[in-house]
Amino acid sequence: MPICKREGFDLNQKEGKNETFHDNDQVFCCYITKRIFRDYENYFRHVMVINSTVWQCEATGKENLTFEEAVKSERAARKKMEQFKQSLRAPVLLVVEHAHQSAVNTLNMIVAKFLRKRYFIGEEVSVQGKKNATYTVVGVKLDKNMPEPGNGIYEDTDNLLYRLRPNKGDPSAELELPFKQLRRSRLEFNLENLNMFIKSNVSRVDGLLRPKAEAYKQYVTDPGVSFSTIFIGKMPRYSPAKIKKPDAKDAKDAKKQSTLNKYIVADEATAAKSKAKAKSDAKSLAEEMERVKREKEARLIELERQKAEKKAQLMERVENECNLLLQKTDDLERTDQKVLPRYKQIVTLLPEHLLGDAFMMREFMHTYTGLLSGIEVFRQNLSFYEMTRALSAREIAGPLSDILLVLLGTVFDLQKEEEEECAVTYLDRAAQAHEPFWSMAQAAKSHLYAKRHFSFKVNELPLDALTLSEVLRLHLLGSGAIVNEKAERWRVMYRNGYSSKEDPGLELRLQHSHILRTLKNHSVYQLKFKDIVLLIRCLMSQILTYSGTINLIEERMEQIAKAKQDLRALVVGENKRLAAVEINRKKLTHTHHLEVHGAEPEKREALVEKLNKSIAELHAQSDNQHRKHELQMLKLHSQLFNFLVYLGMDRCYRKYYVLESMPGIFVEHSPDSLDTCLEQPPTNKSQMEIRQQAALPKNRKDLRVYLLKLYGDDDKRTKKKAKHSLENKENQEHRLNGSAEPMDVESDPPEAPTHFELFMCSGDKRTCIVHDSRNGQRQRWAYIYKPEEIDELIKALNPNGLRESELLQELSVLRSLIEQHVKTCPVDLLSLENEAMRKKFIAAMESETHRKYGEANFGLPNGTDLNEVMRLHLVDRIIQFENDIYTGDLGRLKVKDMEKWRNDLLGGNYDAQCKLQWGPGGKMEDETGSDNESHESHEEDDGALLGKYARKPYRDPGLFLAASADTESLPDSGDEDGQPTNAVSIPIAVHNMASALLQVEQAIGKRFLKEPYGMKKWDPKQEALKLACDSRLHQWEVSLMESTSFAQVFLHLNILHDCIQWRRSTNKSLCKVCRRGSDPEKMLLCDECNAGTHMFCLKPKLRSVPTGNWYCNDCVKGLGLNNGQNERDKKQTAKKKRRFIVEEEEDNEATDEEEEEKEDGDMTDEDAEHVNDKADEDAEDDESVASTPSSPKANGRTLRGSRTRPTGRRLTSKENEDAAQEDVESEDISDDASLTADEDTVGEESDEEKVCQKCFYDGGEIKCVQCRLFFHLECVHLKRPPRTDYVCKTCKPMPQRPRRRHSNMNGDDDRDEEEPKSKRPRNSLRLSIEKSARASNGNNNNNNSSVNNNNHRRSGRRTNENLPLNSAALYDLLEQIMKHKAAWPFLRPVLTSEVPDYHQIIKTPMDLAKIKSKLNMGAYQLNEELLSDIQLVFRNCDLYNVEGNEIYDAGCQLERFVIDRCKDMQLPFRPSDMNGEVEAC
Repeated sequence: MPICKREGFDLNQKEGKNETFHDNDQVFCCYITKRIFRDYENYFRHVMVINSTVWQCEATGKENLTFEEAVKSERAARKKMEQFKQSLRAPVLLVVEHAHQSAVNTLNMIVAKFLRKRYFIGEEVSVQGKKNATYTVVGVKLDKNMPEPGNGIYEDTDNLLYRLRPNKGDPSAELELPFKQLRRSRLEFNLENLNMFIKSNVSRVDGLLRPKAEAYKQYVTDPGVSFSTIFIGKMPRYSPAKIKKPDAKDAKDAKKQSTLNKYIVADEATAAKSKAKAKSDAKSLAEEMERVKREKEARLIELERQKAEKKAQLMERVENECNLLLQKTDDLERTDQKVLPRYKQIVTLLPEHLLGDAFMMREFMHTYTGLLSGIEVFRQNLSFYEMTRALSAREIAGPLSDILLVLLGTVFDLQKEEEEECAVTYLDRAAQAHEPFWSMAQAAKSHLYAKRHFSFKVNELPLDALTLSEVLRLHLLGSGAIVNEKAERWRVMYRNGYSSKEDPGLELRLQHSHILRTLKNHSVYQLKFKDIVLLIRCLMSQILTYSGTINLIEERMEQIAKAKQDLRALVVGENKRLAAVEINRKKLTHTHHLEVHGAEPEKREALVEKLNKSIAELHAQSDNQHRKHELQMLKLHSQLFNFLVYLGMDRCYRKYYVLESMPGIFVEHSPDSLDTCLEQPPTNKSQMEIRQQAALPKNRKDLRVYLLKLYGDDDKRTKKKAKHSLENKENQEHRLNGSAEPMDVESDPPEAPTHFELFMCSGDKRTCIVHDSRNGQRQRWAYIYKPEEIDELIKALNPNGLRESELLQELSVLRSLIEQHVKTCPVDLLSLENEAMRKKFIAAMESETHRKYGEANFGLPNGTDLNEVMRLHLVDRIIQFENDIYTGDLGRLKVKDMEKWRNDLLGGNYDAQCKLQWGPGGKMEDETGSDNESHESHEEDDGALLGKYARKPYRDPGLFLAASADTESLPDSGDEDGQPTNAVSIPIAVHNMASALLQVEQAIGKRFLKEPYGMKKWDPKQEALKLACDSRLHQWEVSLMESTSFAQVFLHLNILHDCIQWRRSTNKSLCKVCRRGSDPEKMLLCDECNAGTHMFCLKPKLRSVPTGNWYCNDCVKGLGLNNGQNERDKKQTAKKKRRFIVEEEEDNEATDEEEEEKEDGDMTDEDAEHVNDKADEDAEDDESVASTPSSPKANGRTLRGSRTRPTGRRLTSKENEDAAQEDVESEDISDDASLTADEDTVGEESDEEKVCQKCFYDGGEIKCVQCRLFFHLECVHLKRPPRTDYVCKTCKPMPQRPRRRHSNMNGDDDRDEEEPKSKRPRNSLRLSIEKSARASNGNNNNNNSSVNNNNHRRSGRRTNENLPLNSAALYDLLEQIMKHKAAWPFLRPVLTSEVPDYHQIIKTPMDLAKIKSKLNMGAYQLNEELLSDIQLVFRNCDLYNVEGNEIYDAGCQLERFVIDRCKDMQLPFRPSDMNGEVEAC
C-alpha cells in the first residue's frame, strides 16, 4: 500500500525531509502518517487527502478501507506471515517453481494440497496421543507392504512411514509412525498465512508465477535444499498453465495509478509532471536491470535443478538399497542367516512328549494357587519331584491322585458356585440328532444316574484317591450336558458366551472315548500317561471356562494394564524431572553470570566456587531421585514379568518360554509343522559376507550417508548406467564410509555351514530339520540359563527376519529381568544324562516325597499290581467297616460263622454263606450262594436285564459312548510285568467285594441310617417316607452289584459310610453330664436312647447298678417313662442283673429314639488300655466258657472286645490259620454248651438262662415250643401269657411276602433247627473275637482303635453354647496336663532374671500353676474361661519361641495332648498356629 509516497501525495515538496525544527516552533502534526508541517495549508491538504481517499491493503488485497485501517491490516498480515513455518518455506518455493502456474488461486490450491499430504525432513511435528512432546522428521520411507511407484513419484503419501527423533530426551530413541499419526500446529500452517507468503515471495515473469529471486536464494539456494533432501522420490508433475500476456496498452494503463493532480492547483502541476517524467525514466532503467538479473538467476536455477534431479536419482537408488538391506522378510527365505547356538537338551525321568504338558500343569497350579481347592496339599507349589513322580510312578495315593483331586475338586466347587447363582437343570433331549448334540443329550444321563443310584449330584459324591476314577468318569460322561434355557443364558452372560457344546470334557469324550471305556474297568492310575495328561489338560481347560477364573484373569489383566500405565507415567515424570533439573542448572548459570558481570575480580572466584557447589548439589539430588526412579521401574517390570512369558519363535519355529514356576528359558521344538518345505530353498551367503554386512551401519540414516558416499565416488569415476548391488560394490571396491582402505580377505575361507547347522529348510522333508518331526537331531525340549548363552542367542538372531526380529525385541527388552530370573535354574534336575545322575535324582525324589507319599500303595511294595493293591485295601476297609458296625451295636451280619466270613474275605476265597438278594423287593439275586464262580450274568444284554430287574433296567451312563478315531488302549504297563499278582480275576474280585459290602449294608439297622437312605428321625409309622428311603437304598444296591471296578465299590462304600449315624454307636458313648468317656465300669446306658451317664454323676449318686429298666432324665421327661416298676415287674426282675449289651432287633420292632445333638467323641489311649485290661481280667476269671452264660458285668453290660483289623499290617497265612483254629475251638465249646443246655431243658431253667431273643435281656417269660427260645411278653406284644403253646414268628409258617432286609437271608429253617441261637452261648463267640482282637491290638494304628475300645457308650454333642463349669472334669484335665512329660516349661511363671526380654514381647503371660490357682479360688465361671487361659499358654509359646526350639517342640507336643483330651471330653479348644493343621474341637 503506498503511504503518501506515490505521485501526487508528496505535497510538501518545499519542505525537505531533513529539515530541522527548533524549540518553540509552531508546527502541525498528522498522527496517522506521523508527518509534521509548518504550513497549515499543507497540513490541511495532507489530512484531506488521507481522509478522502479509499485505501487498499497491499498485503491482503482488502479494499474500501480507511488509511488507518489499511495500516493495521498490513501490520497484522506481516505478523501472520512471520508465523508461517520456516521448514515449509523451501517446499513452497520448490512447488511454485515447478508448477508453472499463472493463476494465483490455482497456485495456492496446488501448494496447499501438496503440503497437507506430506511432512518434510527437518520439520518439527507432534504425535497424536502424546501431548507436550515434539519430534523432528529425520527420514521418510515406504511401508514394506506397499510396492514402489514405477515413476518414482509418491502420490499416495498415506502409506509412507516417517522416522522421528524426539527433541527432548534420548535422541537415539527414534520412532517410525505412519502419516495419520502426525500433526502440524495450526498457527504455523494455514491457508491465510500460506497465501500471504506466496503473495509476498512470488512475482509474475513472462505471465507465469515464479519465486522472487531473493526469496528463492534465501530459502532454497543458500541452504542447499532440493526436493530429494526433504522428501522421498521425485517432485510431482503439474500441468503448466497457458501463458496469457496482456496487451501493451492495457499493461501500460494497468501500471498507471490515478493521481490527485487534477484536484491540485495549476502552479503545482508543472512540478509534478517533471517529477513524473524523471521517475518514469528511472523506472525503465530499473526494469531493464531487473530483466537482466532475472535471466541470470534463471540460468543458475536451471543448473541447480539439474543438480537436484541427479541427486534425487542418487537418493532413490540409495533408498532402494536401504530397503533391500533393512526390509524384514520371512526367516526361511533370507540368505544372511547366522549359525544358531546349540542348547542343552532337557533329560528327565519323564519322556519328551510329556514334558510340555507337565511344565504347563505346574505353571497352571502355580498361577492359579488362590483359585484351586485343596492346593494346600502341595504346600506352596507343586514341586518338580512331585510332578515327576506323578507322571512316572504307578501309585494309588501318590501325587498324581492329589493333582487330579485338586483339579476335579476345583471344578466341582466352581459348579456349586454356579448352581448357587443360577439353578441348573440337565436335559436329556436334544433338538438335533447329529453330533455333538446327541452326545450332549446322553451326557445328562450321567447326572440322572448319580441322582438315581446314589441320591446325590455328581459334584456331591465323596472324592478321594480311591473313588477318584469313578467320580472322574461320571464327571466326564456328564460334561457338556444340555441345560435349561435360564442357565444357558446365565452362562452366556457371565462365562463370556460359553455354551455346553464348548465344554472340553465333551471334546475329550468325542475324540478320546477309549479313555472313558477304560475307566469303567480300571483305575485312572493304570491309564497310559499320555491319556492321563489329556485328562489333566481337560480339567484345566474346564476350570478356565468358569466365571470365577475369568474374573481372576480379567483382574490380572487390569493389574497389568495399570502397571503399564504407571510405567508410562513414571517415564514421563522422570523426563519432566530431568527437564526441570536442566532448567534449574541454566538458572543458576544465568544468575552467576549476572553476579559476575558486576562483581569485583577478587569475588569472582568465590562466585565460581559457589556455582560449582550449587550445581554439584543439584546433580547429587537428581542422582538420588534417579536411583529411586530405577527401583520403581524395576518393581513395575517385575509386576509385568510375574506371569508366563512367551518370547517368540526363531527361524525353525522353535518356541521360547520363560516360566514363573521353573527358572530358565525353555525352548520347544514342536513336531507340529506350521508350513511345508520350500521348493527352492535359498542359498545362504558366506559367513564373510554376512560379517561384512553386519559391519554396515544399523541405522537407516547412517546407512544412507554411507551409501551416498559410496555411489557418489563411483559416479565420479565412471558414467555407466548399470546399477550394482551393495554386495558387489563392497566386494569390488572394499570401501568403508568412502575410504579406499583394502579389506582383509582370508586366503582359505571356512566351509559354509549346512542347512542343518543353520536350522534352515533343505527342501527335502526327509532330511529337513525344520519340517521333519522324526529327525533324530531335533531337540524336543532344551533350555538355556547363562548370561553368555543369552548373549550368544541374541547375536545369532536375524533382526530382519519376521519371527526372529520379534524374539530379539522381547529378549532385548526383558533381558535384565530374565537374567535375574534364570539365575536359580535347577540344572541338576533338567540334565540327567547318565545312570548315576538318574539314580541320584530318584533317591532325592524318594527322600523329598517319602514323608507325604511313603504309603502311596498302602504299605505294599512298589511294583505291585494296582488292582491287587485296591483289592487288598478294599478288603481291609470292608472288614473294618463291618467291625465298626458290629462293635458299635449298629447291626450284625446274617451269616453262620462271622470269623470264617472274615477270613475267607482276607484270603481271597470269599463265601457269602447265604443266598444274596438285593434291589427293589429283593427280586435280584445270585444264581449260587458263593461268588467264587464266574458271574456271567453281568455281561448279559438288555433283554436279559429287563427280565432280571423288577423295574427299570440298570444302564451305565457310559453305555452310549460315541466311537472315537482313537484305538482302544489298555492300561499302560510299561513299568509293570503285565501279569496280575492276584490269582482271582478282576471282574470276579470286584463282584466278590460288592457282594461282601452288600452283606454289610443289609446288616445295618435302618434306624441308624441318615438321609437320604434313612429318616431324619426314625418313625416306623411313616410308611411313605420309609418306602422312599428303602427305594433309594435299593437303587444303591443295584448299582453296587453292577460294579465293574474297585473304584465303583469304594464309591459305594464311602457313600454308605457317610450315611450312617455313627454318633449312635456305643463306641462313641460319653457321659451326658461330664462328657467324659472314662470309668466305663460306672456308666449306665439308657434302655431307651442308649445314652450313657456315670453313676456318680447322677443326682443323687448311685452306688450300684439299678435293677430293671433304667432311663436317662431326657427320656423320662420327654417320653414320660418311669424308672419305678410295678410289683409284678419287681418280682420278675428281683433275680435280674443289668447287662449293657445291645444286639440287633427285628424290622417289625417299633422303637422311637430321640435324635441326639452331641458330637462324636473318642476315647483316650489310657482309657482304652483300662478297658482292655478289665476285659482280659474278666476273661481269665471265667473257668469255663460254656458254663457261664453271660460275661462279667464290669459296667452293667458285657464288654465286647475290639475286633478292629489293623490297616498298617496285613495278617499272614499263619495268623489266619491260628485265628481259624481258635474259632473252631470256640464253636466246639459252643456246641458242647448247647448240648448241655438241651439236656437240662427237662428241668426248670434258671432266670439267667432265660434270655429274651428280642431285647437280649434275661428274664424271659414265655418260651417257643419249637425253637425253645425265651421272650418277654412286652417284646412280643402280649399282655398275658397265652393259654396254649406259644410259637414265635420265626417258627410260624409265614405267607410269601417281600423279604425285609434284616430277616433271615437264606430262608432255610433247617439250619436254624440244627443250630438254634439258644444253644450257642453268646460269650463263646465274643471271647474268641476278644482273643483275635488282642492278638492284633499291638499293630493297630487305625483311628478307630480308641473308638472300638470304648465300645459300650454312645456319644452326645453340645455345640454353639458356653458350657457351665465342670470342676471335676477340669481338675482331672489340668492334672493330666501338668503330669505330662512335655509340661515342664509351663509349670511356673517365666522370671525376668532368666529371660530378660520375655515380658517385652509377651504382654499377657500365663502358666499352668496360675491356672490351677485360679480354678481353686473359683475365678472361673465357665469351662471356656479356663480353656482360654490354656490356649493363651500355647499362643505365648508360639509367639516367643521359634520352630525347632526345645521349648517350642515341648509346647507343640503338649498342645496336641490337650487337643486329644478335649476331644474325648467334648470341650471346645482352638489350637494355636503350632498345630494349625489340627481341627479345632
